[in-house]
Amino acid sequence: MQTNASSGAFLEILNVKRNFIVGRNSLWDRFLRREPKLLPAVQDVTLSIGKGRTLALLGESGSGKTTLGRLVSGLDRPDSGEIILNGQKIRYVRDKGAARGRVQMVFQDPGASLDPFMSTFSCIAEPLRKNKALSKAERRNQVIEALDAVGMDPSYAERKTSELSGGQKQRVAVARSIVGDPAVIVLDEPTSSIDVSIQAQILNLLFELQRDRGFTYLLITHDPNVARFLSDSIAVMHLGKVVEYGPSSRVLQSPQDPYTVALLSSAPKLGTPSELPPPPPAAR
Repeated sequence: MQTNASSGAFLEILNVKRNFIVGRNSLWDRFLRREPKLLPAVQDVTLSIGKGRTLALLGESGSGKTTLGRLVSGLDRPDSGEIILNGQKIRYVRDKGAARGRVQMVFQDPGASLDPFMSTFSCIAEPLRKNKALSKAERRNQVIEALDAVGMDPSYAERKTSELSGGQKQRVAVARSIVGDPAVIVLDEPTSSIDVSIQAQILNLLFELQRDRGFTYLLITHDPNVARFLSDSIAVMHLGKVVEYGPSSRVLQSPQDPYTVALLSSAPKLGTPSELPPPPPAAR
C-alpha cells in the first residue's frame, strides 16, 4: 500500500527500506560473488505524524514494527529513504553530525533496557550526560522533575533498578525518555511486559504526559485496544509493508484490508471495561 506523507507533518518517514542479511555471508561467499540472502524487514514505507499526535504501528510479531521504530530513533540505518523530523534529517546515532536526543525510545522490556547495577538516578540521567552545559545540580533537578512527572517519589532516585517492580521500572524507562524533553518518543510495546493490573496506569500516564507536554509518539503495538486508547492514526504492518493506514477510528471500525480484518478479529476482547481505561472523551 502506498501512503503519502503530509507536507505539514512534524515527522516524515519517506520511502524507507531496511533489509537484513540471513544465512552465511562468509569471505568465501564474497570471493565467489554469491549474492547474500536478504530478509526485507521494512519495505518502502512512507508515513507521517503531526506534532503532538500519536501514530500506532499495529501488527503481529515479525511485521517490521520495531525495526521501523529503531530507524526513526536513529538506532539503525535505513538502506534507502530518509526520515525527517521538523525539517531535519534523522541520522544514525554513530554518524558524524547526528543530533542525539531529539528522539527517545521506551523499549519493550524495562528489565532488559535498564542496567540492574545502576541507580535509578543514573539511568534517568543518561540522556543528559552529553549536555555539558548542565551542572550536576541542574541534572539532578531535571531527574527529580522527571520522576515526579511519572508519579514516583524522589527517594527512588537512589535505589538500584533491580530493586524496583515491573511497573516501577517502566515508569523509570518513561522518565528517562522524557528527561531531555525530546521531540518524538518511540514506544515499543510499552505495556506488553508488565502486569495487567498496572497496564492501564502506564497508558494513562503516557496520555497525560502527551496532553501536558505535547510529546509526539510513535506507538508500536500488537494490541488494537492499546492503539484505540492512545493513537490518532494507525498504520497496519504486515511482512514489512504498510497494508492499511488512516485515522484510528476508521481503521478499527471499518478495516479495508483482509489482513487488518484478520488481525482485529483475532485480538483478545476485554472482559470488563476496567481492564483498560476508556479513551478520554474530549482528548482527540
